[in-house]
Amino acid sequence: MEAALQPSISPEELAFAEHIAGARFQSGVDDGRWRLVSTTWPTAIIAISAAPRANSPAEFFFRFQLDGYPSIATAGPIDPKTNQALTAEMLPKGEIVGSAFRADWQGGQALYVPWDRLSIVGHEEWRTKHGAKLWNEEEGIVSYLRHTHELLNSEDYQGV
Repeated sequence: MEAALQPSISPEELAFAEHIAGARFQSGVDDGRWRLVSTTWPTAIIAISAAPRANSPAEFFFRFQLDGYPSIATAGPIDPKTNQALTAEMLPKGEIVGSAFRADWQGGQALYVPWDRLSIVGHEEWRTKHGAKLWNEEEGIVSYLRHTHELLNSEDYQGV
């Protein structure tokens, strides 16, 4: 009898699977800070909770592009009904939050923050200015989720 062929899992996908099964990610799930919605490698949809604001969603959905994981990742907020980038009217607002959630940055496919792989390019000064908020390979996806959750739950966040 021949052994069934098992599909190979890339090292990147294996690292992601280990991170989302780990205590750091699961703690955020248990606390209601984020939840994994779906994964079709190398894309994952993760919802991140937001502070209650009038006429605003309780959570935002992010499409993560994870090729190159755990070294890097990028994500942009999407409408879960259409799977498209959020329109400017649907983006989180605030002075700091608004500068992170820019419809004009990468077509809304990435946040303008030091922990996003697309945003850090060309911003070498962010490495010293925002060192603690850079992508952390050991934490992986949790570093992105934690910092983004902080934005969406800050006093600066004004809703949509």
